[in-house]
Amino acid sequence: MGGKYKLKEVTYSLGPDSWEVMRGLWKGAGYKTHKRIHENWVSALTLLVPVIGSYWYAENYREKEKLHHRH
Repeated sequence: MGGKYKLKEVTYSLGPDSWEVMRGLWKGAGYKTHKRIHENWVSALTLLVPVIGSYWYAENYREKEKLHHRH
């Protein structure tokens, strides 16, 4: 059982030419995000209003519970 085994290691990396491909992915990301939100603002509000409203209600309720015993 005392046999020797050679282990192999595989390393992946991006070469200088590969970075050029990745640059196009981020080019104009801010504009694209703004455009999508602008085009779909009704959908964004439909999602955000209930989430933010629920969070605000929960935080307000928690503060009232903390201060309830002081009155």
